[in-house]
Amino acid sequence: MAQMVGGPSVRGWGVPPGLVRIDSNENALGPSPRAVEAVLSLVTSINRYGQNPDLLGKLARRHGVPVVEWTDSPFAPVPGAWIAVGAGSSDLLFAIGHAYIREGTEVVESLPGFGFITRFAGVANAEPVRVPLLEGMKPDLEGLSAAVTDRTAMVVVTTPGNPTGQLTPMSQLRPFVESIPERVLVLVDEAYIEFAENEADREGAASLVADHPNVIVTRTFSKVFGMAGMRVGYAVAQPDVIERIGRHRANTLTLLSTHAASAALDDTNHLRRSQELVSRGKRYFYEQLDAMGIDYAPSESSFVMMNMKTDVDELVRRLREEHSVLVGNAKARWNIEGWIRVTAGLPEENEAFIAALKKVLVSS
Repeated sequence: MAQMVGGPSVRGWGVPPGLVRIDSNENALGPSPRAVEAVLSLVTSINRYGQNPDLLGKLARRHGVPVVEWTDSPFAPVPGAWIAVGAGSSDLLFAIGHAYIREGTEVVESLPGFGFITRFAGVANAEPVRVPLLEGMKPDLEGLSAAVTDRTAMVVVTTPGNPTGQLTPMSQLRPFVESIPERVLVLVDEAYIEFAENEADREGAASLVADHPNVIVTRTFSKVFGMAGMRVGYAVAQPDVIERIGRHRANTLTLLSTHAASAALDDTNHLRRSQELVSRGKRYFYEQLDAMGIDYAPSESSFVMMNMKTDVDELVRRLREEHSVLVGNAKARWNIEGWIRVTAGLPEENEAFIAALKKVLVSS
């Protein structure tokens, strides 16, 4: 039987009492109350197809691109749109892969990295080209650019990186984009950008889209907005790109998810609280890890990579089975020996993790 370090008093949003689930980078505060209200107000209407007609315009204004509103029909295309909304950013990444990757082409991405697109490339009989990270787990932008060949269909930059948490600032990203031939799509995945410590960095790469027809930026409502279970993500790109990926998508949007997303955008208080919670949680981790002599990678995301320098399969198993603490196994997922990835949770979740970690390490 699991020995719950915090006991049932540790109560995370959306999980049973006593379970510390800090392995999937979910928002520990839960969704915005406004998003919950929006869902509850529409539960009797789920016999209807539909979407929130304001969401597309809100996202366009948020990123400074031309505003095109949805029509009344949930299935009608949106000519001239600079925004595409899907069932999570993974829905859009899948469509991007279908639209741009062909057999015999290449896809360039950092290693380790999120890897969704390069996994798709393998299935499509294209060639994934992985460029190792630099010291400090930072992306090798020069290496990524140098890896582009006549066969390259796409270059992927994830910022902040997953699982590294490293940010690629615009001062580096802009010249990198300009170094890539216009025939090559540059995909900038910004699932975690709202957690960047510097507020200016949270603006992200959407400003590149107007002058670069080969750039597409993806974001999600699963992280800072706390809506992982609703599956809403979006992409920002020029209309030709949006139209091209639209030809490879089914209608995956729902009435509830788009209304929840629209309401979440209006709740700036919940956004700030989520950002502050993560920032405080990471500082707590840094202080505790420094005191324990454990190396880590300072993060611009909602998680921290920690170097345990031990058998992490066994460590992760014991945290789960003996203490009901779930953390990410970087060895199992990204083949990074000795490292775990830990989401910043509620203070009591973070404290329960550190207490459990100390117990496991002492008895190892």
